[in-house]
Amino acid sequence: MRMVIFSDVHSNLEALEAFLEEADVKGADSLFCLGDSIGYGPNPNECLELLRGLGNATVLLGNHEWSAMNLAESEWGMNPVAFRAIVWTSQRLTGDNFAYISNLPLMAEWNSYCFYHSSAFEPEKWDYIRPGQRFKSKMCLDFAPRRIVCVGHTHQPMLLDDNGDQVLFMSLFSDGTTYLDTGESRLILNPGSIGQPRGGRSDPSYITYDSETRKIVWRRLLNYNPSVTAEKMLSFGLPAELAYYLTGLRQ
Repeated sequence: MRMVIFSDVHSNLEALEAFLEEADVKGADSLFCLGDSIGYGPNPNECLELLRGLGNATVLLGNHEWSAMNLAESEWGMNPVAFRAIVWTSQRLTGDNFAYISNLPLMAEWNSYCFYHSSAFEPEKWDYIRPGQRFKSKMCLDFAPRRIVCVGHTHQPMLLDDNGDQVLFMSLFSDGTTYLDTGESRLILNPGSIGQPRGGRSDPSYITYDSETRKIVWRRLLNYNPSVTAEKMLSFGLPAELAYYLTGLRQ
């Protein structure tokens, strides 16, 4: 079975369309989207409708979907730029798409894998897991129902062991970065972001997994140009900081 894991589309229609046209994505048996399909970007409805139309995709709830449904509670917990964008988004969501995000699950499971937006430990609190965070990594893995936990949220690719240490010391996770799963280690994977990559690179990233070869591979959309989306964000009145993040001018 071939699986694709992706996250944090953030209303970026151009990046999502480019991602869905990739050969390994089109040939996958299952897709797992780790949440934050909306927020930040200019095309929330179009992105949700594309995801809703994928018959082989499992889409999770992220903190931006939750925030769009709970604006009063979100105002104190989000940074001002993100909150401005989610207010803009919530005002434009169609009724059907609002109903869709209202029913998204917090987690999913498949074989040795489980999927969350933030962490298997208290996933509804939207905490971040980053390299070097031993306690958070241990809590995430201890509460996970499966051996491998897939999370998004940070917008940066990652592979951690149960000590919170990076297993692959490739900070930018170039296209084709590969890890062979022996079936023994507990791991935390992060595919990075489709819609708003961070960490020094502006090309979107995702993960493929083949159950026959047991290879976990980080892929990049190397030919994607974020300028079209960034220009739309500015013309639609979304915060300029988000357009700068998208093009790599600010990290």
